[in-house]
Amino acid sequence: GTAELVTGRLPWAAVTLAGYALLIFAAMRLVAAALSAPEKGNDRRFPLPGPAPVWLGALLLVCWLPWFVCLFPGTVSNDSISQLKELMGLTPMSNANPVFQTWLLGAFRQLGLWLGSADAGVALYCVTQAVLMAWLLGTLLDGLRRSAAPRWLFWTALAFYALCPIFPVFAFCVGKDTNFAMAVLFLSLMVKRVVDEPDRRGAARAIGLCAAAVLCALLRNPGIFLALLTLALLLAWTLMRRERRACGAWRLPALACACVLAVYGGLHLMVLPGLNIAPMPESENYSLPLQQVARVAAGDGLTEAQAEAVSGVLPVEELKAAYNGELSDPVKALWREDATPEQKRAFWRAWPGIVLEHSMTCLSATFHNTYGYLYPGYMSVIKPTLLIGDQSTRTASVKGLYDYTVNPLSERLEAFTDRLAQNPLYRLVVSPGLYGWIVLMSAVWLLRGNRGRLLCTVPAVFTLAGCLLSAVNGYFRYAMPLYLCAPLLLWLMAEGGQRRQG
Repeated sequence: GTAELVTGRLPWAAVTLAGYALLIFAAMRLVAAALSAPEKGNDRRFPLPGPAPVWLGALLLVCWLPWFVCLFPGTVSNDSISQLKELMGLTPMSNANPVFQTWLLGAFRQLGLWLGSADAGVALYCVTQAVLMAWLLGTLLDGLRRSAAPRWLFWTALAFYALCPIFPVFAFCVGKDTNFAMAVLFLSLMVKRVVDEPDRRGAARAIGLCAAAVLCALLRNPGIFLALLTLALLLAWTLMRRERRACGAWRLPALACACVLAVYGGLHLMVLPGLNIAPMPESENYSLPLQQVARVAAGDGLTEAQAEAVSGVLPVEELKAAYNGELSDPVKALWREDATPEQKRAFWRAWPGIVLEHSMTCLSATFHNTYGYLYPGYMSVIKPTLLIGDQSTRTASVKGLYDYTVNPLSERLEAFTDRLAQNPLYRLVVSPGLYGWIVLMSAVWLLRGNRGRLLCTVPAVFTLAGCLLSAVNGYFRYAMPLYLCAPLLLWLMAEGGQRRQG
């Protein structure tokens, strides 16, 4: 968690860093070369009976079924327990967890109550979510199957979606992260359709792009920025060439932008104030600066003036004890919501000076809170990685008010995944670091001459940036969009590389 790897123990630290960087670079070059190589004499459009996305999705569901047997009726995440308490009036309604997701959970809860049990609501939520995920992944796999990408990429992607525990575990989990990850992949696929065929129109294409963008904005509070950034860049791309302007390709992203702004504006300007729903706490977006200040404070590095500025929004002495290098939640919980605007301005004026005076300490704090998203094989222990079994240990229980079942088989399943985690290859596949590198590799590769397809990587790049600014280091559920989008990003590289060779 320090910068000692860079600043100390030279020259061995430099050798380690250089060797690690060269190893990753060599692996990326090999993957890029394999994706770009054409397969001579190979019919990539091998047939499947009936609607291929349905068959491929059904195959994924069959592979996920043993996990559902062990998890039935499904895992309920800590955030979802907090949302259930809001729905039952135990705590005030808040947009800290997106209120749209809270209402979605509330609809399934009510449906379960009508059917006579909490388990029915949890199971219906999880089954619906799993079916939608399987259909979405099946659609991606079908597009990959029918493309000119190497056949091995299709089979690798199919095996990845079918066998990697990430997908069944989060498919059968009541939580906001799975839905958001699906929306990110949905948006990426819709952007790819516009880029591949900018002159093609149709109601289904317009509805798909608008729905994907709106869902990104509704299912995660920062999702509004992801959606608008992606659509703004897509709009600019459609206006850059005369032929794209002439065919009216700009209308789709413009319409989607209008839908996102209308829905988000209506929700935040009318619905939330009208229903007296509290907004997201402002400190949710401050993980990076608060961790930096807390680390400096923990080392008694604040000057008297700086400590005075910080104390207006954070209790300095409590800050020292609360600091955890891989988790910003304890520090954010100390943020004084009653701080005056003057006190907040004083803090933000002092923060740049603290960073300049303690640059290596602040760099260390940021690195300590983010390295898991770019360290292949790293599995965080600060919070549960795979959400299996009872997740209510950190949140007040709703037992007696909403009695859903925690499957006793989930304990065995959790022990099984813990044993698997002893294998380094399993850790490499299941942890988020590998997928952070795939995002960076695909973006850099496409930046070299495939700017249209580069737009399809924007949602994943934005997600990775959000992970690097997030509250928890190497948290699996925050990186869910990276897992879902990884085969798509490799597919984009394959198409871009083959086009460059042609």
